[in-house]
Amino acid sequence: MTTVAKKMGPGYKSGFVAIVGRPNAGKSTLVNRLVGQKVAIVTSKPQTTRNRIQGIVTRENAQVVLIDTPGLHDAKTALNKQMMREVAAALEGIDVLLLMADASATQPHADSLLLDKSKRFA
Repeated sequence: MTTVAKKMGPGYKSGFVAIVGRPNAGKSTLVNRLVGQKVAIVTSKPQTTRNRIQGIVTRENAQVVLIDTPGLHDAKTALNKQMMREVAAALEGIDVLLLMADASATQPHADSLLLDKSKRFA
């Protein structure tokens, strides 16, 4: 019996958490910190994350799959439209939606876009 199988007894919980927000809000940094190793690229350049990236956090009584997503923005090019499709796909089948915003850089239009996406999940 594996270590993970031993842990999966009564009371063991698991789930999927999608992390969404504007570009450079710190989504990848948060995923790396919670996972405990670098699984997502972290840079000051916007739109570095172009696909969903998953990191797994395992604890004694729980396991969480964190889904890092591209930053929400108005998509005008084919690449940007594909990135927004990645965000939409990441929201399918999740248990929790984590909205992340940089409080030091308020952008009313981007914030309303973020809230509209979250309302669709509810």
